[in-house]
Amino acid sequence: MISVSYGGQEDDLPAYYQKRQCNEFLKLGLQGVSIFYASGDDGVAGPPGDDSANGCLGPNSTIFSPAWPNSCPYITNVGATKVYPGRTVYEPESAVVDPVGHPYKIAFSSGGGFSNIYPVPDYQKDAVDDFFANHMPSYPYYYANFSGSIPLNGGLYNRIGRGYPDVAANGDNIATYVNGNATLEGGTSASTPIFASIVNRINEERISCGKNPVGFINPTLYKNPHVLNDITNGTNPGCGTEGFKAVQGWDPVSGLGTPNYPKMLELFLSLP
Repeated sequence: MISVSYGGQEDDLPAYYQKRQCNEFLKLGLQGVSIFYASGDDGVAGPPGDDSANGCLGPNSTIFSPAWPNSCPYITNVGATKVYPGRTVYEPESAVVDPVGHPYKIAFSSGGGFSNIYPVPDYQKDAVDDFFANHMPSYPYYYANFSGSIPLNGGLYNRIGRGYPDVAANGDNIATYVNGNATLEGGTSASTPIFASIVNRINEERISCGKNPVGFINPTLYKNPHVLNDITNGTNPGCGTEGFKAVQGWDPVSGLGTPNYPKMLELFLSLP
């Protein structure tokens, strides 16, 4: 089990390097290792000041910036949700959208989008097709050649790229205690280990039954989205847009949704 709470942007590194590293994640998955990566905290953009002042790509800094290695098809990418003010834990969660100063010094929204380096993997195809068929974004798009280059035709995202995140978990108002000070923090760096810990509990139950760890879980989750709580509220703004929308089914904001531990446990215990 590996949970990673940092990363970069696809535009920062050569495509051949990213594909080579992605293959190493594939090998770990085949050995029974589950790998979880935080989807980022800047919506459809990258961190401000990374590739441009607003973290976006293209000559006008308007093109969405996919994250790395989040878009590798052999890892599980985790977005962030929250319980909005005035709501309770008994109501559906929403994708995180925290403007500057509410409550943090910097803006925070759950990272998500479509890769310029990897095509849609087979296990995700039906979910992505459903998203575009029923919830087509209004933004112009392009078709990337998966070399890392971006066609400058006015499009903002790659229509045929691997979508992320895959799933989500609570990533806001997380209680922390550092150097004697208690505070609240937020970020997909928190939602990722939370989701990973749920899967770790499932591994413990499987091991106690004489079974192996679950390993790479994406194909199983995409075949069984009912074991996750679908998130249908919120966006992930960036690059001068409101980003994508959380909708029914998979979306590039909250993925398939947040973990429902009893349902996930039942599913994974039923597998060999």
